[in-house]
Amino acid sequence: MQFKSLQSRMAVIFLTLILAIQVAGFLAIKYSINKNSRAAVNEQLEIGERVFLNLLKQNGDSLSQGAKILASDYGFRQAIASVDYETILSALSNHQSRIGADIAMFESSATGNLTISGKVSHVEAGPIVDKLIQDGRQQGYAQSYAIFNHQPYQLVAVPVKAPLTIGWIIMGFQIDDTLAQNLHKLSNLDVTFISRSNGSDWNSMASTLGASLTEKLLEKASAGRLTELSMGNADYGTRYVPIMEHGDESLVAILQRSIDEATAPYLVLQRNLLLLTMLGALVFALVIFYVSRRITQPITELATTARKLEEGNFAIRLNSSREDELGKLSRAFGSMVDAIASREQSITRLAYWDELTGLPNRASFLRELGLALQQAQDQQEHLAVLVMNLNHFKQINKVLGHAAADDLLRSVAQRLQSSIRQESDLVARLGGDEFALLLPRTGIANATHVANMLLQKLEAPINIANQSVDISMGIGIACYPEHASAQEKLLGNAEMAMHVAKAKQSGAVLFDPAFDISSQGNLSLASELRQAIATNELALYVQPKIDLQNGKISAVEALIRWRHPQKGLMFPDQFIPFAEQSGLISLISLWVLAEAARVEVAWRKLGIDAPIAVNLSTRDLIDQDLPHKILTLHQDAGLALGGITLEITESSMMDDPQRAQQTLERLSDMGLQLSIDDFGTGYSSLAYLKRLPVSELKIDKSFVLKMEEDENDRKIVRSTIDLGHNLNLKVVAEGIESRAAWDLLASMGCDFGQGYHISKPMPAADFPAWLQRWQAQELQTA
Repeated sequence: MQFKSLQSRMAVIFLTLILAIQVAGFLAIKYSINKNSRAAVNEQLEIGERVFLNLLKQNGDSLSQGAKILASDYGFRQAIASVDYETILSALSNHQSRIGADIAMFESSATGNLTISGKVSHVEAGPIVDKLIQDGRQQGYAQSYAIFNHQPYQLVAVPVKAPLTIGWIIMGFQIDDTLAQNLHKLSNLDVTFISRSNGSDWNSMASTLGASLTEKLLEKASAGRLTELSMGNADYGTRYVPIMEHGDESLVAILQRSIDEATAPYLVLQRNLLLLTMLGALVFALVIFYVSRRITQPITELATTARKLEEGNFAIRLNSSREDELGKLSRAFGSMVDAIASREQSITRLAYWDELTGLPNRASFLRELGLALQQAQDQQEHLAVLVMNLNHFKQINKVLGHAAADDLLRSVAQRLQSSIRQESDLVARLGGDEFALLLPRTGIANATHVANMLLQKLEAPINIANQSVDISMGIGIACYPEHASAQEKLLGNAEMAMHVAKAKQSGAVLFDPAFDISSQGNLSLASELRQAIATNELALYVQPKIDLQNGKISAVEALIRWRHPQKGLMFPDQFIPFAEQSGLISLISLWVLAEAARVEVAWRKLGIDAPIAVNLSTRDLIDQDLPHKILTLHQDAGLALGGITLEITESSMMDDPQRAQQTLERLSDMGLQLSIDDFGTGYSSLAYLKRLPVSELKIDKSFVLKMEEDENDRKIVRSTIDLGHNLNLKVVAEGIESRAAWDLLASMGCDFGQGYHISKPMPAADFPAWLQRWQAQELQTA
């Protein structure tokens, strides 16, 4: 049925809603009542089963105690000794009466004769008694159940000793209506005992149910053991408690509770709830008709205005004399109409474009990336995303100011825009100094080529505020389908690779799943690495550093290896980058410092004077508590300050120069020697370098390895040596792999050197023996 009137719609909708809620509540309560009633019945059955089993146990204990009393009677044992069966039978009958047992038997161990007091034949009792006594011989006491004359009995057997066993007393209670009624009184449950033998139908032994219900119960029992039975227009929760399983004979107690009786107290509540539901619906119908009439008039006016807005007519005006919320809504709607017109265009522009550079923004880039990914999936093509971030933009912004930094971003955007190869390529500014490039139909090789081309194009300085500014970028590359198939994931992987590129100062970096520290494999690696630090799986290696003029050992550089339980010996490049990403690098640095201090103390006891140089990471340099930690490590190891040299890279200092310099000055004031590692690969200025409290700089091996063939490398090395000496610094050359390189560096005045020609990295424990061989070799050469 359709209603054109808003008033009638509101009335019908809300009335239907309240009725639906009431009906749903009614049904939910009814379901809950049924569920809770059945749960309560099941709980009663569980308790009843425990009560029943305890009752059987008490009966068994009572039988056992009575039998033991008779077994200890002196006169009874005398009668057994004299083989006086009449006295034995009389004693059994008297004791049977005293304890209320239904049967009492005695079997002589000497003659095997079975004496029975009760309505049980020797033929029926013989095999069962023999089996019971056989069990009793193993345990010293036996308890079981048996069916005699179609009646179930609970039996116990106890030995008669004088002092050896001269016979067995067997006492039994009949499982009958009396036991069923006792259990019914204790648990308020109906109890039925049923049995069968030789595959016959079930027979009722005793029951608290009427005859007709008992007959129906036997029919249900033959069909299978169900937890809920319908009998006599009523549902019963049912629990089967097996009592005896002897060959083909079975005895089962069936405990039952009427579910209808458990539910009955809640029926009044259901009826009351139904009456309240009907009354509430009537009152609500009257109220909703009145309220809907009050609401419809101003809403109709607003609907008319909304249609005009949809058509683009922003010249309309709304006037309302009402002072309630609907009147306020009308006036607010009119103000909104005025604001929409002025904001519509700017919202559209801001939603998808960056005002500073005129490039698409992140939202626009993600939208286009999603479309490009869909096309690539449909046509089975490749796709690449490049994310770029300027190096040291914060320093440029701080030195030149925000206006100049904005000009720099616009110039970078223009260069990137001019690098587009095809119309489908898209350059966007994601935010801050971060840009992105979408390359449809581009694989890994071409994407890497484009990234290198961009790096070359950005090498040319940019003139900003009458100054020439050198810029560089870290570029991360992620490709479809190799690295991700969803737009957010693909862009995130490219950003991850970009951060690695900036951290390593390596220009362009292709995404590797190892970069993702949130992945399952890397979470496992983080746990393993943390465990390795705690359990001392890390190993300290050292590489000697010699005086190039006389060949004597001046120091060693500390290196690290990981003895992984499954992967074997792992080198630093396999886990240090991940440690830097995950924040574990600080723990590794402290481990190396502590191990270096311990080794240095051990060497000095051997008369070896070879200070150990330890590398510090970026995180270490910005840790204002690092000097105190190093002091504590020296004190714990019993090593005087100055026994360890600290090496830092240019790039690590440039992330936060001010805090890094403060940390280095504190370390220098403590008397620690500081060295600049990998000099020539960073971006530090000489003005900044001369302020650092360092005593040594190390020339990166990339300039030393090809120095013999490359004239430019020789010039760089010579200039660096002269620069270091002019700043009163000692100079160390890394990467010496031949005697010719050693001689060439010595002729240039280089102070120290290290490399594979001198020695490969070795375990710290092997250094004393190596040192002896080296010193012996130098003596022979001299």
